[in-house]
Amino acid sequence: MADVEEHPTPIIGRGESVITKKTTTEDEETALDSGDEIALIKESQGWKFPKVKLHAWDPENEKQWEATGKFIARRNLLASIPNLTCGFGVWLVWSVIVTRIQKMHDQDVNVYPFQDWGSPQGKAYRSTLFLLPAVAGLSGGTLRIPNSFLTQVAGGRNVVFSTSILLCIPMIMAGIALSDPNCPFNLLIAAALLSGVGGGAFASSMSNISFYYPKRLQGMALGYNGGIGNLGVSISQLLAPLLMSVGGTSIMIEGDSPVSGWPANAGWLWFPLCAASAILAFFFMSNQPNHGEKTNLVSLINFYWMEAFGFLASFIGVITLIQTRDAAMLNTPAGQVIHKFLLVLLACACEHVFMMLSPKKARDRVKKQVVIFKRKHTYVMTWLYIMCFGSFIGYSGSFPKLIVDLFGYLTADGCLQTAGDFVPAGNGMTSDICEGDWKVGYDYPNPNAPNGSAVAWIGAAVGSLIRPVGGIMADKYGGAKMTNLAIIWCTLAAFGQGALVQTVSQMEDPTSNKAYYGLFIFLFINLFACCGFMNGTTFRTIGVLFPPEEAGPVLGWSSAIASYGAFVIPVMFGIALQAGNPQITFYCLGGYYVTCFFVNFWYYLRPGCEKPGV
Repeated sequence: MADVEEHPTPIIGRGESVITKKTTTEDEETALDSGDEIALIKESQGWKFPKVKLHAWDPENEKQWEATGKFIARRNLLASIPNLTCGFGVWLVWSVIVTRIQKMHDQDVNVYPFQDWGSPQGKAYRSTLFLLPAVAGLSGGTLRIPNSFLTQVAGGRNVVFSTSILLCIPMIMAGIALSDPNCPFNLLIAAALLSGVGGGAFASSMSNISFYYPKRLQGMALGYNGGIGNLGVSISQLLAPLLMSVGGTSIMIEGDSPVSGWPANAGWLWFPLCAASAILAFFFMSNQPNHGEKTNLVSLINFYWMEAFGFLASFIGVITLIQTRDAAMLNTPAGQVIHKFLLVLLACACEHVFMMLSPKKARDRVKKQVVIFKRKHTYVMTWLYIMCFGSFIGYSGSFPKLIVDLFGYLTADGCLQTAGDFVPAGNGMTSDICEGDWKVGYDYPNPNAPNGSAVAWIGAAVGSLIRPVGGIMADKYGGAKMTNLAIIWCTLAAFGQGALVQTVSQMEDPTSNKAYYGLFIFLFINLFACCGFMNGTTFRTIGVLFPPEEAGPVLGWSSAIASYGAFVIPVMFGIALQAGNPQITFYCLGGYYVTCFFVNFWYYLRPGCEKPGV
C-alpha cells in the first residue's frame, strides 16, 4: 500500500482528517475493492478549493457511506436546497406579479395598459395576464430537457451555481421594467421567458442529488431536495405580495391620483437571494467522478452552450405564440387549447434538434443517456409524473389569480364614467343620466373581495412540505401503492372543485359567492397536498425502478415533460375563464387522474404485473 499523508481540514458538522493518497491510476481503480475506499473519498471531499471533483463514489458501499460518504452527500444536499428554492421562487413569482398588475390596472386603466398588445380590457386583459406565468412555464419545461442531462455533461456543482447566476438576470429585468407603468408587455414576456431557467433547475438538481444517496434513501433525499426546494413557490406567494405593497413612491400617471403598488419589488426580492445561493454552491458542492470534463472551464462552456439552445427553443415557442395569437383557429376554446399543445411540441422538438448541435464530447455524453428512451417504463413514469408535478406547478401558477378572478369581481349593468369609475345600476343611476358609457354585464372589482394573497401561498407550502412524507412512506410501503391511494384522493378533490367552481361561476347573485370561498380554498389545498405527496412517491419509484446511471436522466426527463404543466394549466384556466366555464379545466384534469390510476395499477400493482414492489 502506498504511503499516505494526513492533515486536518474542516467538515460541516464534523472535524476529521483528510488523507491524501499518493497512488497510481491502477491503484485508484481497485481501491473500492481493496477496502481502501475511505482514503480515496476523504481525499476528494472537495473542501480545499479548487479541489471540487470527487475521485471515487459508491453510496451503496456501506463502509464508505458510514465513514464519510453520508457527510459528503449531506453537504451537497444542504447546498443544493437553497439554490433549488431560488429556482422555484423566480419561476413562479409571476403568479403573484400578475395579480398585483391586475389590481393596479383595475384602479386605473392607464397603469400597465400594454399598448403593444392592443390595450386589452376586462376578461381579455385578465386572460392575457395568464400568459406571463404560462410563458415562464413553457420556458421552464423546455429548459428541463437539456437540464435532464447537464449534470453528467457539466458536473452537478457547475450546473447549480451557474443556474443561480442566470436566475439573477430576469429578476433585474423585472425590477427595472415594472418600475415603469407603461412598460411593454413583450418586455415582461422576455423576463418571464428567462425566468424559466428556475424551472429547468429542478431536473438537474434532482438528477444530481440522486447520485449521492443509496437506493434505500432515495425517497428521503429527493423528497427533501424537491420538497424544500418547492417552498420557493410559497416564499414568492407569501413575501412578494407583502413587498409589492410597500415602496418609496407610488406609481403616478400624469393628471391622475397615485395608484398603490410596487410590483418591481418582487424582482428585487429574489436577486440577492439568488446571488448568495450561487456563492454557496460554488464553494460547498462537488462534481461526481465521471461527470463533466477534465477542466471546469470546458464543463461550463458545455453548460452555457446547452442552456443557450434551451433558451432559443423556448424563444421559438414564445415568438410563435405571439405571432399566431390572432390566428383563425383561436376563435374557439378548443382551438386555443390545441394551439397551446402544439406550441409545447414545437418547443420540445426544437430543443431536441438543438441538443445535437452541442460540442462533440457533450453530445456523446447525452447519447450515452438516451438509452432511457428505449425503456418502456420511462414513458409510464413520465405519464404518472405529469399528474404529480405537472399538476402541482400548474396549480401553483394559477391559484393566486384564480382567487382574484373567481371571487374578486362582480357583474352588473351600470355606468363606466369618463374618469374610469364604474357605478352599478340602482340608487338613482340609469342609462339616461350616465356620463360615460353604459355597460351591460360589466365585470367590476368586488369591494368586499377576500384577501387572496393571505392564503394563496398555503397550497404550495402544503404540497412542498408533504413531499418528503410521500418519499418516506414510499420507502416503507412502496411507491406505487402510495401513489394509487393518493390518486383516489386527488381525483375526488378535482371533481369536487370543478362542481364548486361551476356553481360559483353560474350564480345569478355573485355577491353571495363568498360563502363558497372557504370550501374553494380547502379543496385546492387538498389538491396541492395530493400532488406534493405523489411527487415524493413517484420519484422513489423511479429511483428503484431504474439502475443508478439511468435513474438520474429518467428523473430529469420525466420532470422536464411534467413541468410543461406550468404552461398548459394556466393557459387552460385563462381560456376557460374567458369562455365562462372555468370548471372544465378541473373536470379534464380529474379525468386524466383516472387514467393514471389504471396505468399505475396495471404496470406496478396488479397480480402478475411487470415490476411489483416498486
